[in-house]
Amino acid sequence: MCLITPVQGAMLPEQCKKIGIVASWPPLTVFDEEGATGLDVEIVQHIFERAKVCYKFVRLPSSARTFEEMQKGTIDVATMTSYTISRERFGTFSVSYRQEKMRLISLKQPSSITNLRTVLNSDNTIGLSIGSYYGEEIRQLMSDTRLSDQFVGLASANSRIAMLVKGRVDFIIDDLISAHYYKTKLDHASLKVWPYVVHDNPVHLLLSHTAFTHTEISAINLAIKDLQNDIDAIVMSYLIN
Repeated sequence: MCLITPVQGAMLPEQCKKIGIVASWPPLTVFDEEGATGLDVEIVQHIFERAKVCYKFVRLPSSARTFEEMQKGTIDVATMTSYTISRERFGTFSVSYRQEKMRLISLKQPSSITNLRTVLNSDNTIGLSIGSYYGEEIRQLMSDTRLSDQFVGLASANSRIAMLVKGRVDFIIDDLISAHYYKTKLDHASLKVWPYVVHDNPVHLLLSHTAFTHTEISAINLAIKDLQNDIDAIVMSYLIN
């Protein structure tokens, strides 16, 4: 299932770059019967239109499928991608287009902690997006066999927030933008965002090695730089509305 956007120039739709959109990570990305929407969808539309690169959106059931689908050629672009060395084999990272700020979210009152092991040592469970990267601290904790069972992989933002509200996990980790959405748009005002910085990092577009020319990559990077004030304004609109 995909949504064809307006085509640039004389390119045919099948020649357009295929941008993978995770179906259920509101308000960052949503792909339903009406098509693709969300913060990162808005941003990528601006970028590709400024770069004059034809694109279409392709639905991904979860972020865990992103790199598998890129390997198969089902998609050519992954959005909101954190940099890791291992991901370089799939594509070229664009310059960063926004910052991601991952925090603990819970129903309990926040307290001061110096590391995440403190939370896990109290037998708490943490819900995470399957296939997402949350920084080295989380990666190392998940690789500890004594703690790995306390991490619960969940495919969608809806399932993560539902598990937290029902008390089936003690915490979830998500972006501050998502936390604002859960509290204001989904009426979960009782949610608490902990000040501890789980992972703050720039996010990028990951552009398939086989689908992009150097000229196209340069055009996309230049578009991001030229549009940075507009992108920042889009991000802010999701934090205040």
